[in-house]
Amino acid sequence: MSEEQTGKIKQMSDEIEKSCVALREINTKLQGYYGRLEVIYKQYRRKMPVKDTTFQEEFRATMLELKFFSDTSNDFWQKTRSFIREADKPKLVEESRIAVKQLKLNAAAFNRQTDELYTIFKNIQRIAKEVPLRLNWWLLEASCDELGKIKGKILFLIRDMEKYL
Repeated sequence: MSEEQTGKIKQMSDEIEKSCVALREINTKLQGYYGRLEVIYKQYRRKMPVKDTTFQEEFRATMLELKFFSDTSNDFWQKTRSFIREADKPKLVEESRIAVKQLKLNAAAFNRQTDELYTIFKNIQRIAKEVPLRLNWWLLEASCDELGKIKGKILFLIRDMEKYL
């Protein structure tokens, strides 16, 4: 088996770990935005001036960061799916049993982070539609959908590889 095939599973695992860290940071930012948005909503509802003047710009910047992250991840996983389809899976998995098991654990962590992102998105969306701010919703919604698809691709690849364990 080639070095490329052996290194690919390690690369997949590293990519998932890196993605988990990035998603955790974005989720933390979004949770902070949720608290700030609640305050803005209360101020708006009471017809008070909104004091958090940087919220909109910071939120939009985070949405661009999230969209870039989801696009980059999608590119990587598209190439990886093509590689795995063409690889000799039984041989690949047999020689990388521990790496495949680690990949499965990392995928479970990524799955939790994407689920948390979607939950945060729904919570923010519930309040934000009541506030007249321009928040780039389409970026957040598109990124959540894209990451959901990526999560499905990852889980499918792992299930496919697990057949040969």
